[in-house]
Amino acid sequence: MKILVTGGSGTIGGYVLRELLGAGHTVTDYSRTPPRVDGVGFIPGDIMDLAHLSTACAGHEAIIHLAAVPGPGRASPEQLLTINVIGTVNVLEAALRAGINKIVLASSGAATGFSFPKRELTPQYLPLDERHPCDPQDDYGLSKLLAELTCKRYSAAFGLSTLCLRINHNWYLSRPEAELALCSGWAKNFATVEEFWAKRYCKVIEDADGDWPTPGPPAPKNLLWAVTDARDAAQAFRLAVEDATLQHEVFHINGDDTCSLIETPTLIARHYPQVLVTEPLEGFASLVSHTKATRLLNYRPQFTWRVSDFAVWFQRQREAKSGG
Repeated sequence: MKILVTGGSGTIGGYVLRELLGAGHTVTDYSRTPPRVDGVGFIPGDIMDLAHLSTACAGHEAIIHLAAVPGPGRASPEQLLTINVIGTVNVLEAALRAGINKIVLASSGAATGFSFPKRELTPQYLPLDERHPCDPQDDYGLSKLLAELTCKRYSAAFGLSTLCLRINHNWYLSRPEAELALCSGWAKNFATVEEFWAKRYCKVIEDADGDWPTPGPPAPKNLLWAVTDARDAAQAFRLAVEDATLQHEVFHINGDDTCSLIETPTLIARHYPQVLVTEPLEGFASLVSHTKATRLLNYRPQFTWRVSDFAVWFQRQREAKSGG
């Protein structure tokens, strides 16, 4: 399949490009900077330039749309919403002009409201799934929810296949691949993999053993402790673009376990004691369900942070701090 990837030169982009190439697809990166992946075509461009984007789409069979402002605080609200929402409109319009029927959108768990909550949010039930009401608390989450709804509208109006993947908290856990990620996108701000891991994944948060730096998002309940290995996220994009049956769907994409060192039943008892739990959540089971993606896309996470290059490094940091 000939696939155009917008924003393929970004931090997650390299993972997606390599995954697609490994599956035998012909891939073109439409980005403002060249990709760092061999074997990929490159068309320099911006998703806000509809005419140029439409020309770039010619000859392709599908689009994976990654290009976006990747989080809150990285642009003004009006800039973020314009790029993430109108940019998605441009991708869909360019697809129509080029006769492309398949678009996969990089959405985010932020669309639910649990990623960057401005006020206390309590889920109606656990694990969280795609049927749960969304209440985005920031401009980024709002932009992703609006992009999903835009895709739904284009599917209904024009028959496009639009699959939206809510990637929940990407982590870059394999050292060789993390080193490549540091060459692109927002991760360029970090000089070394160790600095990246320390500032992104090690926070002084709730810990079964006391006040140690632990894995986790900036606050204990952000994203309900969900985490996704970037290699699994790339797998999900490949599975979605290869699907030939679905029209419009939204999927949660994440790993099987949380990023917490506290087991899930204890987390629920401590933070959400009144919330209905609809299925057994034992051990470190994720509070965000990827059951729908498993059922419809055959998505199955292959990785966990607990067995990774990051985990080895992290354990050494804990031992050094404890004098062990």
